[in-house]
Amino acid sequence: MTRLGALMAAVVAVVTAPAAAAQAADGSVVAYLVVDSFNSRVQRCAPAEGGACTTVAGGHGWGSAANQFNQPRGVALEQAADGSIVAYLVADNQNHRVQRCAPAEGDACTTVAGGNGDGSAANQLSYPGGVALEQAAD
Repeated sequence: MTRLGALMAAVVAVVTAPAAAAQAADGSVVAYLVVDSFNSRVQRCAPAEGGACTTVAGGHGWGSAANQFNQPRGVALEQAADGSIVAYLVADNQNHRVQRCAPAEGDACTTVAGGNGDGSAANQLSYPGGVALEQAAD
């Protein structure tokens, strides 16, 4: 194996690490979310060994359209009280934005932070690497 081949194998191994887990209301794991940076998508994978994966956000090549990412790096899961998925929030690294993608709408994503180029202004982000949700206080 060439050095490049070994590096690519290492990258593939990193890509398969889950970034978040979808949980049922009782806390059991329903699926793993995987940020597949070089394929510009987020995959939802069954928790069983060798479980099937489906694309839940992105997957339309690198780009800056509402249904595209450019090296996504993080994902958070917005869930309702009953555990159902409300949206996927994706840190879109090279587009300097965070996208909110509703699962029922397939490709429909909206920019919820950044998206105004690389920078430090209040409406800009610089290579976001992750995203988290702040829960409302009861």
